[in-house]
Amino acid sequence: MSRKGLTPVVAMILLLMMTVAAAGASFYWLVRIQGELQGGTQQFQEQTFERMTSNIAFQDSSYNRTSEVLTLALLNTGTTKIPISNSGTNPKTLWTLLDSEQDILCSSDWSKLDSDSDGTNDTECTSGCGTDLALKELRLVTLNLTNSECDISSQANDTLIFAKITFSGKTTAAGTFRI
Repeated sequence: MSRKGLTPVVAMILLLMMTVAAAGASFYWLVRIQGELQGGTQQFQEQTFERMTSNIAFQDSSYNRTSEVLTLALLNTGTTKIPISNSGTNPKTLWTLLDSEQDILCSSDWSKLDSDSDGTNDTECTSGCGTDLALKELRLVTLNLTNSECDISSQANDTLIFAKITFSGKTTAAGTFRI
């Protein structure tokens, strides 16, 4: 009987071809995964650096109970320009007011557009908005709270109010004022 089978030479060539194919596929997969990871890390690093260099200090504030106008003094202490938007579209400057017990009084943008359809307007930024806050710039931002969701005129005199402002996702500022 004659037996048919692979010769050792052909078997060795087939084993080498399978090994090279497996190594090539593994190399391609590892290079692709490494590229995705490196790209994600680089983007995260850039965002983190931007957040670290973006900083606004809440310097001072005053509230006029008669006209229901709040004036904030904001100082850019970071190393990048910060957008202060009074637009109802992104990027938005959002703010939240809290009472002395940290209960949320309101949360809105500065566009005076009714973004949440609750019948009240959002707070209107009447001056100091719409442009970037330059490096080391101190700017007065005037907000009209009349008939807005953030109308705080019903709060008792000398009430401490906490404010947190988010500037288009770049940075935040927080401070307090008395009404």
